[in-house]
Amino acid sequence: MSVSRELARRLYRLHEAQERMEIENLLTAGAHPALGVTLREWSDGMWAVRSRGAPNHQPGNVVCGITEETLERLPEVIDWYQKAGTTLHLNWPAESVSTVQNEFARRGLVAAEVLGWMAAPLDALSVEGPPHDIVLVSDPETLSAWMGAFCAGWKITDPGMQAVVASTMGPWPGPPSWRRYLARIDGAPAGEALLVLFGEVAYLAEASTVPRFRRRGVQRALIARRLADARASGASVVFGGVEYGDASWSNMRAMGLREAHITVTFKRPASPS
Repeated sequence: MSVSRELARRLYRLHEAQERMEIENLLTAGAHPALGVTLREWSDGMWAVRSRGAPNHQPGNVVCGITEETLERLPEVIDWYQKAGTTLHLNWPAESVSTVQNEFARRGLVAAEVLGWMAAPLDALSVEGPPHDIVLVSDPETLSAWMGAFCAGWKITDPGMQAVVASTMGPWPGPPSWRRYLARIDGAPAGEALLVLFGEVAYLAEASTVPRFRRRGVQRALIARRLADARASGASVVFGGVEYGDASWSNMRAMGLREAHITVTFKRPASPS
């Protein structure tokens, strides 16, 4: 079973709302001076974030909500990123790329990756996964282990950045809407994941695996647990975003999710050739 095009587009907007919540959590935690993070509003629902401390980080340097109607603001947006020396990332619906590709090319934006927004009705999915130990983060001990798995999975090795992770993600909202999961193998942190509930919609928002535990079904186990919990919480639809064709894409397809919406990420480097 698939979801309607209208719902698929709504799901992508929920992803943007989630990204914004995470940025606002970072700002509230006071870590933005160290990272040089600035959140800016434009008109007609467009907003953007940039990070001088992580100039090439994709979620940290992205413009959201730009449409064909607001495309005339693109030169101003580009200038805002260029002045800070950061890369600009912009996601655009794949079905209408032909209407903007010439303008993007003229402005120095190049297609960088294809993102698949996977979705399915929850009642159509199996919630069985590999038999790994999956726990809901609910106390300081499991939170600390989750932080360690997050840093290892995303290869955050710098102690300063690890401190930023601890200060910004530690105060993240908890259940019922935000739920963090820790996967363990032989008692050791093996992976982590986040589930966000938007009423009847469940979002597989983020996940990673500690490198030494990869190819052991950790992510499928984490997906299965989140699907089961989302269904038990009354959600009827689940979705998540992946780079088209990568391991996460394969895992979601194996669990029954299918492409509901495709976007192309365009990138303009800080100093384009």
